[in-house]
Amino acid sequence: MKRIVTLFLVGALLSGCSNTDDHQETVIKLENEIEEVYAQLEEKEMELETVSQTPAEEESGEFITIPKDQAPRLWTDVDAQLWDYLIDDSLAEENGWKKGVTNWREWDGEYNQALGIANQSWKNPGLLMNAWMLDVETSYGLGMDVWEITTRITLSDEDKAEGYIMSYGMRDDSVAGSDIKLTMLKENDFWYVEKAEVRYRCSRGVSEDKDLCL
Repeated sequence: MKRIVTLFLVGALLSGCSNTDDHQETVIKLENEIEEVYAQLEEKEMELETVSQTPAEEESGEFITIPKDQAPRLWTDVDAQLWDYLIDDSLAEENGWKKGVTNWREWDGEYNQALGIANQSWKNPGLLMNAWMLDVETSYGLGMDVWEITTRITLSDEDKAEGYIMSYGMRDDSVAGSDIKLTMLKENDFWYVEKAEVRYRCSRGVSEDKDLCL
């Protein structure tokens, strides 16, 4: 704004003091600069107005929010999963159903035993878990029988890690998802799978012994 006033005053003084071609050219130049500055000012005012407006999502309450005290759990707690903030369980609860999780148990599938031997193939737990998932075809039903698959790894110490393969959105009215846990150990700077476990996420509740979905 200060620049606009200065340019305007200089232009007015020059236009009043002389009618020579040189001064007239200077006045025209200053007037053009004033117009340019005004245009820039108008553009900035429009940007400020846009930024200041309340988003439609905020007015309608469409935002998905995660409380600050719960957000860190997404990094450290396998029970804290993003999809859980998206699901409305009110209808299920009205029908007397309550979601739950079964106990961990040994995974009963088969996988290449080379993945369970310290054979100097995998330099970090991430590569090892990817190899395990590829071997057992974890993603086979993704997009058809299961909505999403996410993975996490937590390091207990420099020689032990736990990898989680979390599937959710299964086409089943009882089992909503599953979690596979790989316990991985490091030996001679290379990693191998010590054991694989699984548990299931239940839409309608869990049996008393917490071994089955209802």
